Amino acid sequence: MTAQVNGAGNKLGWMLDDVAKLPEVRFVVLLTGDGLRIAHSESVDRDTADRVAASASGFHSLGVALAPECGGGNNGLRQVVGEFDDGFLFVKTTSLNSLLAVATTALVDAQVVTYRMNGLTERVGEALTSPARHQGGEGDARP
Repeated sequence: MTAQVNGAGNKLGWMLDDVAKLPEVRFVVLLTGDGLRIAHSESVDRDTADRVAASASGFHSLGVALAPECGGGNNGLRQVVGEFDDGFLFVKTTSLNSLLAVATTALVDAQVVTYRMNGLTERVGEALTSPARHQGGEGDARP
């Protein structure tokens, strides 16, 4: 089963409840690697989820660019975390071309959130996969 981004509804939002209902979690957004929202928790509106998806993709890209500098050429990125005055943003690679973003308060237990994000990724990784987009007619994946 592959998640399709179609702009209508929030069919996969229920899968995010395991993380979204943790204490001090504000909301959860599932997104494609290039920043399109796939699903979001009920605790966030669609417009905010779209903005977070676009920003979280860029945040994750910064981590990818820095990975070789933090351990060598084959160093893979698993997660980036931003700490703000009033909370955290965790962005984790879930599967091929998909990311999971979790926004929390400053009081969150980061270890519990990360553990649950990992569990969600393991349980539904295949459903979280987003197919690569293709350029018109040529069949090549976009960089």
